[in-house]
Amino acid sequence: MRKKIQNFWYYYKAAVIIALVIVAAGAWLLVQQKKAERPDYEAALVSPEYYSEEQIESLKDALQKAGADSNGDGKVSVNLKVYRIALGEEGQDANVIGALDADLVGKVSGLFLLSDPVKFEEVTNGICRAADAVPAAECEALRGLGFDGLSLAVREGADEKYAVMLKELTA
Repeated sequence: MRKKIQNFWYYYKAAVIIALVIVAAGAWLLVQQKKAERPDYEAALVSPEYYSEEQIESLKDALQKAGADSNGDGKVSVNLKVYRIALGEEGQDANVIGALDADLVGKVSGLFLLSDPVKFEEVTNGICRAADAVPAAECEALRGLGFDGLSLAVREGADEKYAVMLKELTA
């Protein structure tokens, strides 16, 4: 029996080692996937204006207070992406345009904070309807944070939780 094992190991050593490495890598990927934090909400700020980190954090806090724990982890988390872009103008940063396109095509963000909802509706072929956009100035939770010139809109076909969050913000 010992001779069989030695022969097997001699001929299949590389295959066994490769298989073990693949299994270990797969296990590591599964553990990382389970550990990854999944936000309850995905939001995007689309504006040519510059906002400080403090303003962005205060906006995230306001959105978290208006939201509910939808992924069951016991806390409300919002992933807020900032796209500093003037829609429809020439000479925009291609990386920002590409990231925004990926967000729109992948239907990642459900809530948009827009500097120009009419232009956003035109450029994106109606991803968010300008008629349904709510001025941030009407949102009690956002008053005094420096976002009064923006409007909030829910992406067409987004999960109902975004509409509920928007109602909470305007209540």
